[in-house]
Amino acid sequence: MKMHNILSLCAAMTMLGVTAATAQPPAPQTPARPGVPLQPALAMLGMTGPKSPEVGTDGAVTFRLKAPDASAVGVSGNWQPGMMAAPLPMTKGDGGVWQLTVNGLKPEIYTYNFVVDGVRTLDPGNVNVMRDGIRFLSAVTIPGAGSDLFMVNNVPHGTVEQVWYPSPSLGMAARRMYLYTPAGYESSHDRYPVFYLLHGGGGDEDAWDNLGRAREILDNLIAAGKAKPMIVVMTNGNYNQTAAPGIVPQVETTPSAATSSGMGQMLKFSDSIVADVIPFVDKRYRTIPDRDHRAIAGLSMGGAQTYDAGFHHMDQFAYVATFSAGVIMFPGAIKPPAGQSGPLSILQLMGSPIDPAAMTAEFPKLDASANQKLRLLYITSGESDPLNHANLQFMDWLTSRGVQYKKMILPGYGHEWPFWRISLADLLPQLFN
Repeated sequence: MKMHNILSLCAAMTMLGVTAATAQPPAPQTPARPGVPLQPALAMLGMTGPKSPEVGTDGAVTFRLKAPDASAVGVSGNWQPGMMAAPLPMTKGDGGVWQLTVNGLKPEIYTYNFVVDGVRTLDPGNVNVMRDGIRFLSAVTIPGAGSDLFMVNNVPHGTVEQVWYPSPSLGMAARRMYLYTPAGYESSHDRYPVFYLLHGGGGDEDAWDNLGRAREILDNLIAAGKAKPMIVVMTNGNYNQTAAPGIVPQVETTPSAATSSGMGQMLKFSDSIVADVIPFVDKRYRTIPDRDHRAIAGLSMGGAQTYDAGFHHMDQFAYVATFSAGVIMFPGAIKPPAGQSGPLSILQLMGSPIDPAAMTAEFPKLDASANQKLRLLYITSGESDPLNHANLQFMDWLTSRGVQYKKMILPGYGHEWPFWRISLADLLPQLFN
């Protein structure tokens, strides 16, 4: 059949179809083709697997991993005692599925990895992932009174921005920080106090928002009327980084920050808070730009940076707080063991006592006059923290100088995020009253 005849026939059929539709009932519809079954489709995408983790009653959590060819699988989690605890062994069952149930976990957020034949890996059945420095960790929450404050609840939510700011004092055209504004900020003309919140060693500007659950704690406490609405600035405390790993190429430093001399370099960031960050925030956001409405706090390395910035700039901050402060970072704070000439390792540092004379040299003007300037000096430490002894010594030194402070020492906690979240939640209601 020639092409023009085919086109004529198609046109005629179309016209007949329209005419018939106006004069006759519509023809029965052909049944739709059955959809692709869900499980086979998921299997094609590699998305099937045993349920993991499965949260039961009374703090029981069951972990599962399908690894038929593995010879040994374990779970390594932050509920285990000690920083170097061995993985808990899992048992291999039908279909090559390894399983372990951990009992008695209290309400909290826990992080973990599977260890498969010596290699750490995420739980492929768990979409909840946290990043701790360069490590990625699966996360599971045990619901209850102890974790409610860290959850996304049905309350008004603030906004967290990723903001780039210039840092001339560190020689950088742009550095990244996270900034929290409380619910209602965008629709109001109110001005707010500002809280500068610093992370610890190995962390970055993402740490308090991701691991620390800062925005959830703030939302929940502000909604309950237990904390004042405030702006919270979460900076990158690594003086040689512009942003977190994966955002920009990272710079390797020598000496390492895991030595005494390298750790001292991290204090370079402290002055930039006053020189660069505060002016930027006060210019761009509706702040109350005076010391009575400005607070600073930090954990571990950020605790040392907090003391460095807060005690040297009491004209800028009326509230100073530290959690597990890395007071060992100050120059001369730790005397090397007899016969050792090189820098101390992090393991040597964390358990060492501090030299009070080094603290006096670092803060020669810190005395009882600070009590009239600081509306709050707040210090916390976990009783099992390797830095607890150094922090207790630092508090003794403050007492010897006539400086008043509030403290919280909690048994059963070490150098860990569960303790730092509790510390933040305890501090916030004490700010800006």
